[in-house]
This record gives sequence, structure tokens and C-alpha cells, in this order.
Amino acid sequence: MKHLLLAIVLVCGSASVFAQEPLDGRTITVVRVSGLNHIDEPFVLAQLESAPGRPFSRAAADRDRVRLDRLGVFGEISLTARALDGGVQVDVAVTETLRILPTLAVAVTDENGASAGPAVRLLSIGGRPQEMSVTARFGGETLVEFNEVSPLLRDRRLWHSAKVSGRDRFNKLDQFDELSLDLDARIGLRASEQWKTGAIVQVYRVGSNQDGITLSPDNRDTFVSFGGVVEYDTRDSWKEPARGWWNSVDALWRTGSGQYATLDVDLRRFQPVATRQTIVATTLLTLQSGTRGVDVPTYTDFALGGENTVRGWDFGARRGKNQFVNSLEYRYTAVPTRSFRVFGLNFYGGLAVAAFGDFGAAWDDSDGFSDGFISGGGIGLRLFVPYVNMIRLDLSIGSGVHGQLGINEKAVSQRNRVR
Repeated sequence: MKHLLLAIVLVCGSASVFAQEPLDGRTITVVRVSGLNHIDEPFVLAQLESAPGRPFSRAAADRDRVRLDRLGVFGEISLTARALDGGVQVDVAVTETLRILPTLAVAVTDENGASAGPAVRLLSIGGRPQEMSVTARFGGETLVEFNEVSPLLRDRRLWHSAKVSGRDRFNKLDQFDELSLDLDARIGLRASEQWKTGAIVQVYRVGSNQDGITLSPDNRDTFVSFGGVVEYDTRDSWKEPARGWWNSVDALWRTGSGQYATLDVDLRRFQPVATRQTIVATTLLTLQSGTRGVDVPTYTDFALGGENTVRGWDFGARRGKNQFVNSLEYRYTAVPTRSFRVFGLNFYGGLAVAAFGDFGAAWDDSDGFSDGFISGGGIGLRLFVPYVNMIRLDLSIGSGVHGQLGINEKAVSQRNRVR
């Protein structure tokens, strides 16, 4: 009862704070947009809940900022309001990133080390956001990849994505030269700006130079998968979230060289605790039916340890066809992310320090679940950079002391099986 009364007080207190916004309720008379180069202004205005003739709301303006951030074409966004002739003028100031960006693609994994190569990203077509990229990397592995993702538009319910990648690498865990082709296509509908559902089709082909690695006797496996996905997203930013949820559940039936089902449950929470301070809590559970080596190929199992699973442990410290990985990370923003110009080009960057703890397990059957747990923790730096999202520099302790480098959010990398 005490907790319920406290919650009511907090809610009422929050409501009173919102009510004190001096411009709330006044009619918006004009919306001005500045900073556009390639994106059309009518398109930007169509994404805003704040529009002439509607009552101004600070909460709606905050949602508009999130909508513009999710388009992926702005390095900096601000929405300000001021009184004007008894109404409200809303000023939207944005800084566009490059429309076409030739860049250097870098990947770092515990299994194959570093690889790098050219990449080209296209962020808009005909004045509207549209992300497409072509990447080639060489070094620890050879990769050629095409990726396309539809933008999240306020007035469009349909969403889709497609990724095709070819990879040539040495599989360190299973000790064979791996040549693979991976296709992942998704399409669906948004029930709201937070919820979306869709269908998944995947094709995965793997060739080995060693006998006994693939399920098929000719050293080539092919799997075709069908399934569905549900996602829930309330993050306040896609580049550097400090508040909200990103949750996903997907299920797939795989058939071909083997037959088995896969269930993924991916939960991520970003919780602000004070100014510039955020707690990031993540959980990833993957369950697969069948028997490893009979229905499920060994090269698709999960290996814990290393920068992208349980830090502080050697890569491959635990293995199994199922995984359960959890992380809790505290971040303090030392340098807030902001835009800057280099040779006339717009970029953005920021820096955070972090303290973290991980624990997880990998197992084949229920008897091995409890025996598969390991844990570790440490401190690190988080560099927010354009078109990469995040670079992680960590010093961790588990089975020993490890200095590690990671690309992208750890939760993203572990979901993508970056080992």
C-alpha cells in the first residue's frame, strides 16, 4: 500500500510539472525548420505531431524529436518553442549527416581479429530517408555485404529490411575454412510507433574444407528458415539511448540439411538515474530444439567469453546450442554527443565511461544449464562516432584480466553472433 501511495504521489507530481509548462495548450501558429540540405521540408513537417492549428504540448515535442532521430539522417536535433502573438512558434533545427558516405568499415572479433575495408552508405533518396549500404572487409575475415533498411515513418505502417552477406574465414572454434552465404529478409506492419510485427525468411549456406563439419556428407549445408518477429521500441534515441525499452521476440523453423526450431528473446532497458547517468540492462535467451551435431550443426552453436558475451573470460570458455547472456552497465556521459564539422562535412561524437558486469551460460541439455554459468565485470570507455554507433574499450576481470575492443552496442553484437 505504501508503494502504491508513493507511485500516486510521483504520478501526480509529474502531472503538475507538465502542467507548469507555460506554453502547453496554446495554439501553434507556425513551425519553422532550419538546417536542411537534402531532406525535403514537407517530409520533415509530415513526421511532426506539432503542427499549425494544434495545441502545443511539450510531451508531443519530445516525441517529435525522437521521430526525427529515428530517421537516421540527422546528427543533431533541437525543438524549441516560444510565444508569438498569443500563440506558439515551434523552431526545429537539425544538422544533416552526409547523404552519400564513402567510409572505412571496421570489425573486431575475438575469433578472427580485425578486418577492414571500404563501405558506401546511402542515407536518403529524392529528399526522403532511405538507408542502403555496401560493405567489403578484408583481414581476419573476408566479407561482402549489402544491407537495406526502411525508415520509420510516422505516416507509413509497412516496414522491411534485407541483408545479403558472403563470408570467407577460418572458423577458429571448429577449426575449418568456412565459406558462407547468408540472406535475411523481413517485412511487416507497425501496429503503432512502438510495436511492429513481421515475417522472416532466411537462407543460410555453409561450405567446409574439412570432412565431418557439416551435417551433409558433401561438406555443404543449406538451411531455409521461416518465422515471425515482434518488436517493442520506446527508446528516446537510436544513436545514444538514455531511456526506454528495446525488446524483440522471434521464432524460426529451419529446414534443409537439418531441421530444428529457434526462439530468441532479447530484452534491453535504458534507465536514466541522474543527469548524464544511465543504467543499461540487457538479457538474451536463445533456445534451439534438436541435437547438436545431428539436427543442429556445431558451427551454429554459441560460444561465451570475449568482448561480445561474458567479458573477462577467454573466447569459447563455454559452448552449447542454447545461450543465456545478461549484462548490467552503468554509463556516465563525460562528453555529451554533439555535431562538429571537418573540412565542411558534418559529423558527431561523444564519450562515456562505464562500469559493467556480465553473467551467462551456454548448454546443450537441461543437465548442463547450471554448470555452464560464468561471470565477469570491469570498466571501459564508450566512444559514440558517426555511422559506427559505438566503439567499446574495456578492461575486464573474470577468469583473468582482459583488455578488449568491441564495435557497436554489446547487446547488438551478441545478438548478431559476433564472436
